[in-house]
Amino acid sequence: MSKKSIAKHREKKAAQATVTATHEQAELSYDEMLTELEAIVIEADVRLAEEEGTL
Repeated sequence: MSKKSIAKHREKKAAQATVTATHEQAELSYDEMLTELEAIVIEADVRLAEEEGTL
């Protein structure tokens, strides 16, 4: 392989690795999403209760 071919091949592999790593980080499992949603609902309930208490 020529130097240009090797450089392009390395760049392509690096780009693919970056895309794969980013995709894996962004992907949440069903259980993780459910846990996040439950936390949001709990926080909303607490805020609502606080607002009702101050009114």
